[in-house]
Amino acid sequence: MVDSDALQDSVRKAHVTVGTEVRDRPIQNFSCRELRLAKLELFDITIDPIVICRRAEDIAQDHIDDYLLSTQLQGTVLIKQGECEFTQHPGSLVVMSAGEPYSIIHTQPSHRLILHFPAALFRERVLGNQKDGVVRPRMMPPGGLVPVVCGMLRAIALEAGELKLPEQYTLAESLLELTAAVLRSEADEEYEKHHSRQSALFRRILEYMEANFMDAEMTPEKVARANGISMRYLHSLFFQAGISVSKWLWDRRLRAARDDLLDPKLRHMRVSEIAFRRGFNDPAHFSRSFRKRFDVSPCKLRQAVDMPHTGSE
Repeated sequence: MVDSDALQDSVRKAHVTVGTEVRDRPIQNFSCRELRLAKLELFDITIDPIVICRRAEDIAQDHIDDYLLSTQLQGTVLIKQGECEFTQHPGSLVVMSAGEPYSIIHTQPSHRLILHFPAALFRERVLGNQKDGVVRPRMMPPGGLVPVVCGMLRAIALEAGELKLPEQYTLAESLLELTAAVLRSEADEEYEKHHSRQSALFRRILEYMEANFMDAEMTPEKVARANGISMRYLHSLFFQAGISVSKWLWDRRLRAARDDLLDPKLRHMRVSEIAFRRGFNDPAHFSRSFRKRFDVSPCKLRQAVDMPHTGSE
């Protein structure tokens, strides 16, 4: 016989601390499966109709202020946070903060995926240089990159076993970049309506930088000169996009080096050779920057590719 009280208590202590209120009858079904993705965590949750409330006292108790990205696989939920209220259907994405009170009303049996981003990582990698540094709770309907992100979350949830460390880092990086792109898309649409010429110029600059980022002599000055604009205008374009020119170049080189280190075909190359290949002049500086960016040294990441899977980091 199902112990409804025990299930409800499990709900209260699942991925964050919450209060609950049963609907027409006590819940009979609840499960919460966790899958780690480097610094991110994905929770695969199935639950009967119930009201879940995250209150100020819950936040004070568990101190979790992660940002949450969720999608529905089955059922619909009504989400309220602050002055925002919306109904989430399968195929859409919702972003919100676990550090602010909210309520989620499950009106029917629900299957839900919730991805946790640590707040500091989310602000640095997803919000970037946004002026206010916050994201209002919002729902993003199917379209654009939303189905891509939903598909990735579903695929990860279906993975039967634990993912190896290199796989975790690869997926986490992809999800961070895609989430940032999805959140920018709303602003980008409005931006392009009013600044089509500026958008075309910015895309051309990005194409130039993508084609030449491995040039160790590539600097903001060189980028501006090659595109016939002033340094001030170049920095203004990137500021509006939420990133600096130098940070874009540095991050692109680090990601390219990471991909090389994970590529079995390049195992004959030394780490220093890969660093030089991707535009770094100082291997020691490269190693420190790589570790800071990915939370693992280049050598350990390469070793992890061939290490037997242990199910932990």
